[in-house]
Amino acid sequence: MKNILEALMNVSNFPELRERASLCICFWKAEHEDVYTDFKNKMDNISTGDLSALEEMFSLASDCLSDKAAGMTTSSLPGYGTAEGIWQNLPQYAKSYIAETSKKDGKATKEDCLSLIEESVDYMNTCMSFVPSFVNNLKVKAMDEENDVIRCMYYYMMFDGGSTKMIETLNSIMNEDILDQEDLTMIRGAVGFMVPDSINLGVETKESWGKVANSCDPEIWKDISYELSKSDGNRGRKVEVKCIDNLLIGNKSALKEKILLFTEENPGPICLAYLLKALTMADAVKKNISYATFHRAIEQFTGRKIGIDTPQKRYGELKDFEFHGPQKGSWARAKAIIYHWSDIFASVV
Repeated sequence: MKNILEALMNVSNFPELRERASLCICFWKAEHEDVYTDFKNKMDNISTGDLSALEEMFSLASDCLSDKAAGMTTSSLPGYGTAEGIWQNLPQYAKSYIAETSKKDGKATKEDCLSLIEESVDYMNTCMSFVPSFVNNLKVKAMDEENDVIRCMYYYMMFDGGSTKMIETLNSIMNEDILDQEDLTMIRGAVGFMVPDSINLGVETKESWGKVANSCDPEIWKDISYELSKSDGNRGRKVEVKCIDNLLIGNKSALKEKILLFTEENPGPICLAYLLKALTMADAVKKNISYATFHRAIEQFTGRKIGIDTPQKRYGELKDFEFHGPQKGSWARAKAIIYHWSDIFASVV
């Protein structure tokens, strides 16, 4: 029987699927700003006691849970190592929490702690057996039912600094509420996975986390700093996935209509280089857009898969090209297209 991780990770084109999903979510968000704004306000209000956003998430998760596990046995699930090995690798705050939970008659022995770890691993294995059906149900809601909560959650975490904002919310709760050992362990555990995961995904950088750390309680600052000390970072680069609405300036609806008309009249891949040049000359797009970002946005917007190599090379040539005087051959055609369409785009900006 397949290992559960193989079942979940058996997607050879995961980066492509992720990029396609991200573009779709960005496009949806641009068309539903009011829905996302409402979700974001609810997330911001968690620290004030408004838990409606969490209730929506838990309700969604509950709907995705299956009544039966996937039929995988414990032996087919990923190994967590021995209880002793797990104990040795736990941070001190987690050991303290386990010891506190394992106390009998006011005392806790190492044997008690290891026994609790073994019970926890068994419980985790049981939970993991439900993951394939949970993920499948979540996919159905995202793809078929077009669930807005999933879309808002995705955009919030991937494009709106959700990880850092959630830690800032937890920091606010820590400063204003009375927390017990379990609460503190939960908060520090959240830091432990949010910091490295967000950096590895390219949605946050060491610099962005450093700024958050400096505004946090010393307890959280220490944990963020520790995670950053272990991270190689991503050299300050974040994932750049934008839909066409994120790139355009001015009357976006009118510009999108003209862009579709452009692609109908100029279907060749190389013409996309002329399209970006014309939009730039018309001040209809934001400055310093990379061609690759623009190309992906156009593919998502038009629903067409277009080869990137030729137009990207031509756009690189166009960036510094001056159309002074008469042109010949393909450059004459390029000049005609660019100047004609830059006037059209400028007229609707």
